[in-house]
Parts: sequence; structure tokens; C-alpha cells
Amino acid sequence: MDKFEIIVVGAGAAGLLAAGTAANRGTKVLLLEKMFRPGRKLRITGKGRCNLTNLTRIDDFLSHVNNPDFLRPAFEQFFAQELIDFFHSIQIKTKTERGRRVFPQSDKAQDIVDGLHRWVNKSGVMLKKDVRVNKLFVKEGRISGVRLNNGKLYFADKIILCTGGASYPATGSTGDGYKLSKTLGHTITNTRPALVPIAVKNDLSNELDRLLLKNVNVKVFRRNEILSEKFGDMQFLKQSISGPIILSLSREFGKALHLGEHLEFSLDLKPALSELKLTNRFQREVEKNRRLDVTGLLRKLLPQKMVATFISRLKFDSLKLVDQLSNDEIKSIILLLKDFRLVASGLKDFDEAIITSGGVSLDEVNPETMESKKIKNLYFAGELLDLDADTGGYNLQIAFSTGRLAAMAATKKS
Repeated sequence: MDKFEIIVVGAGAAGLLAAGTAANRGTKVLLLEKMFRPGRKLRITGKGRCNLTNLTRIDDFLSHVNNPDFLRPAFEQFFAQELIDFFHSIQIKTKTERGRRVFPQSDKAQDIVDGLHRWVNKSGVMLKKDVRVNKLFVKEGRISGVRLNNGKLYFADKIILCTGGASYPATGSTGDGYKLSKTLGHTITNTRPALVPIAVKNDLSNELDRLLLKNVNVKVFRRNEILSEKFGDMQFLKQSISGPIILSLSREFGKALHLGEHLEFSLDLKPALSELKLTNRFQREVEKNRRLDVTGLLRKLLPQKMVATFISRLKFDSLKLVDQLSNDEIKSIILLLKDFRLVASGLKDFDEAIITSGGVSLDEVNPETMESKKIKNLYFAGELLDLDADTGGYNLQIAFSTGRLAAMAATKKS
């Protein structure tokens, strides 16, 4: 019979830190990973750069999280600076960029995965890859072991589930942990894609695909009510919008979008200019070149890729000379620059989502230890829990902090 003190299921951010932490405290640890390579999702975070954490204060940090109070105990023990110190201790240097976001100095997420893998191996963790847990065993109210897809049984005093959510399923996050937890009586709150592109009903030119707009202001409307407003960068994709501020808005209004509520996104393409200043600039351009047509003018005001889509919204000839435009036509251009509307049709699917919203109900997990309130010696960490946050390093810090707390609690001597 193969017996371990602790089994960690899932070798992502939470699982790697949990396994290494437990092993370094003198515990015999087995780490099980369904993919051939551990940390596959971690490799693609931050567009391959891996935004590890954010150096904002805890209270500010928690304002970006859906269930902030639950995380306080984990963050009080292991927060951003402790995480940075840990990576420095395993020879991975970091750097801080705009928005207090922390990245590996190399800008390579692969270095984070390799560093964690080396640390886990050095700590004495037994890692088994390409195996899937398809059953958890409970004896007299206590977790006792697992069965793998190949029929192999492993037993342990304690088990930490770090199986991730359902986003980016190609990396191994296919919702396995939800099913396993549910079989043990745990409640799974409604799961949906989060930090995901938003599909739009408008016809968008193919030229817009991959166009990045910097420093735009986006308002979200439900009928005539402004629900939210964000400033920053966004990106057009094929029949959808993405980028940092859109991903955050997708999380903020994910439930409404998932239920098909009518939401409109208003893009202010010139947020630094009021309508009056924009009109004055328009007039200066006309005075400099009266033979300029509307298309030529828009090329001075917009990215080249956006001109065709913008013109399609106007109700007059784009080849018309600017000094021949009526006041109403000039006003329509100004208003469209300040209020370019897109109608949302819903969220894109899990295969395009960065994280999953929803998960194991926090009412059934002890925030001081990450232990299940239903099954003794069963612990949870990372995205499997009903925890999600904005982009900016927040989600990885949650994974690392909860993984470490679960390991510390599981190895605590009674």
C-alpha cells in the first residue's frame, strides 16, 4: 500500500507551493498532476510574462477580490513581499512595473515554472505526472486516499486539492476538482468564465482584429444608467473586445452578461479632449487643409485600422471634403469619437477565459486553515475555491497564499 502524509492534487501555482512548503516542513508528500508537464497554465499567464503579484496595500488589494474577508488570514501570513522573498530565495529575481505589478526579471513565465519545479524536487516531493484523480476516499468522516484513472490507489493522512478551475481547459483546467468536491458533499457555486473577452453584436471590420487602443475611457450602460467606468487599454478581436479594462469589466458584469442582460459599452476614443476642444482641433485641421476629405481627417484622429469601421457608422459620404461638412455632420463625428457604442452579446467561453468565477463554497471552508468544514483533513487552495480577482497579479497571489496556508495548516503538529 502506497501511503503518504500528504497528497497534493494539481501541480499549478497553488499546488506547487503547497507541495514544496509541506515537504520542507519534513512531510512525505505526493504531488499528482494530470498533464505531462506541471505548471502548464502558469506558463501562459501574463501573456507569457507571469504577473506574480501586486505591491499594493492589503486593503487595496482586497478591493479587487470577490470575497475579500475570506483571504485576510492567508494574506496575513504570506503576502506580496513574502512571495517576492520566496522567489528570490530560489534564485528568481523580480521587478516591479506600472500599477505596482510584479514580474520575473527575465519576463519569462517559464522561469517561474522551472524554479518552482526545481524547488519542489529538491524538497523531496514525489511528483507523478500524466495521471488523473477520479475518486476521493473518505473513512469515518476523514479523507483517506485517492484513486487514479489507471486504477492505482494512494492513501494519505491529508489531501490538498489544487486542481484549478475550468478556464483554458487545454492546460488541464477542466473542472475536475468541482466534480470531486461535489461527490463529497461540497457545494459548488455557479461557475462561469471570468477575465474573458466580451462578444459584441455589432459588425466589426476584420481590420480591427488585434487592434490595441491605449488610454481610452469605457463606460458600461444598462439603458441610460452608467453602471461602471474604467480608463486604460483595450483590444479588438474578431467580433469581441478584450484587453485589461474589458477583462476587468467582464468579471464585474459576468453574471449579467451570462444571463443575457442588455449592456452597452461606450468608448471615448479621445478622453483627454472635451467635445469643445475636439471641435476646435477639427476646425484647425480644416483650416490647414480645406481639400482634405473625411477619410483623410479620420486618419489624423484614429488608428488606421479603425477608420473603415468608424466611417461605416457615419451617415454621409466619407469622400466629402471637410470644408463642405454641415454643422450636424461635424457634430456627428465629434459625438462618435466621444461615444463609440458597442452592444454586448455575452461572454466568450472558458477556452478564452483567464480564470473561473465560482467554485467550492467558502461557507464550507475554514479561512484560517483552508480545511473543509465537511471532511476532516481535506484542504482546498487556488482557483478551485470561489475566489476570483481583477487582472494585475491578484489571482496568482491568491493561489500562492492559499496554497501555502493549506500546507502550513496540514503540517501543523497537533
